[in-house]
Amino acid sequence: MNNFSDTKPGLYPTLPAAEPDTRVSDACESNSRDPHGINTHLQLHFYRVIGEPDRSAYSFELLHKGASKVYHYSKVIIYRFLTIFVGLPLMLIWGLIFGTYTFAMIWILTPVRRLSQSAISESGVYIQAICDAVIAPVFRAIGQRYSSIHTTISTRQLEAVKQIQV
Repeated sequence: MNNFSDTKPGLYPTLPAAEPDTRVSDACESNSRDPHGINTHLQLHFYRVIGEPDRSAYSFELLHKGASKVYHYSKVIIYRFLTIFVGLPLMLIWGLIFGTYTFAMIWILTPVRRLSQSAISESGVYIQAICDAVIAPVFRAIGQRYSSIHTTISTRQLEAVKQIQV
């Protein structure tokens, strides 16, 4: 028995009527392979890619149904083929990359960051002491030196006269 529910008796079964794919890619589905919805932009169903806007641009019904099936099955077959021959090696590479990244973060970079934070915090105490002992008195003396300078703002307008020397 074949998979087509509305086949007619005869030599060749007819394809079922192509209907728009109404599957919802809900993250709450228990069998969802994209539970966080990171690839929702890749919903490339036939009716979202090929659209005949009005009756003047319609192809033959049988051709349209056949094209829908050819599109769907070729997309599935190519995807699965590439997943086996390209995806699995890529997953090995990505696994190695993310494994190395995780190892480096846990065993190298995080301890180095903690050490740097501790060293910077400790050096800050000494820098603060140096600033308080040396730099602050210098700037305080400079400030006292120039504290007797007073400025006033004048609202008087000055007229500039251009003179041409011959």
